[in-house]
Amino acid sequence: MTDFWFYLKEGINHILDLDGLDHFYFIISFCLLFSLKDWKKIVGLVTAFTLGHCITLFLSGLELVRINADTVELLIPITILLSCLNNFYVLLKDKQTKQQLVITYIILLVFGLIHGLGFSNYIKMMMFDGESIVLPLLGFNIGIELAQLVIVTGLLIFISTLQIIVKSHIKWVRFGVNAIIFLLVLRMIFE
Repeated sequence: MTDFWFYLKEGINHILDLDGLDHFYFIISFCLLFSLKDWKKIVGLVTAFTLGHCITLFLSGLELVRINADTVELLIPITILLSCLNNFYVLLKDKQTKQQLVITYIILLVFGLIHGLGFSNYIKMMMFDGESIVLPLLGFNIGIELAQLVIVTGLLIFISTLQIIVKSHIKWVRFGVNAIIFLLVLRMIFE
């Protein structure tokens, strides 16, 4: 059971590591359009993402799916760019329809599949030869989710507070933050 706790901590550290800003950018990109009152929608979005990356974490961890690590590392920032493009579309349209929300759920499920491949490459590097993949993947995955939920909760509180302060200008604050993330991730891809 100590292995489980080790990998749980590794999952938390992997998300909270400031060298991996792509995690923060991605979480911000899919939470940016919501506030604390939308917590049920966010739980659904996080669940869709979690489902996607659980599937590929286990498939990749069991060596049933293999994708070149460099390809995955390129696809991850592309998912963030696509999330930002989705945000621009919703912000310019000035409302999020139920159809657009369903599209966002599907996007996060697919992105979860891609991000899970990245997580599995990371965890495979940490494992010892012959070590069972199940417990490490479970601990690592739960650690990732706990860290993401902490970030999402803090972000939703921040956005809700900001919404009270800037009131009707929140759309443009969201647009600006989205543009900054878009440019940072674009730079990340070219580097």
